[in-house]
Amino acid sequence: MSRFEWVSLSLQIVTLAAASYFAFVQNDVNNRLARLEDYVSVSAVPEGSGVKFINTGGSNVYIHAIKVDGQETNYDHPRQIAAKAGDASSYFVPISFETANKNNFEITLKLTDEFGDPWISEHGGAAADEDPKTGLFNVWTYKTTSAR
Repeated sequence: MSRFEWVSLSLQIVTLAAASYFAFVQNDVNNRLARLEDYVSVSAVPEGSGVKFINTGGSNVYIHAIKVDGQETNYDHPRQIAAKAGDASSYFVPISFETANKNNFEITLKLTDEFGDPWISEHGGAAADEDPKTGLFNVWTYKTTSAR
């Protein structure tokens, strides 16, 4: 083989290695973008005498069960909260007067996303006023995690 053929072969090998590396890195970037696009996040907002759950994630979520202060409600047909719909798509859960006046209470949602993956969303709450007649309360979101 002539010198030109060796140089050409060397350049082809370098090009193959660079293209393979680029393909590997691009695949990793695509996987990360897909995870960011399909993340699951549910926020709790107090509204009147209950809590409004809003899907702040990028994937539709389906509520299978809600546990409020130890009392669990299971749904035969899951309740959907659509993604990227803001306040237009939410789910309201009434909070009893007794629960609203507690110093601390927990709310847990058992969810699945649109791909069937299970998730747990944990929220907390507490009375917002020392006067028990008001029934005012605060809620917050702890975390939404995969249940796998």
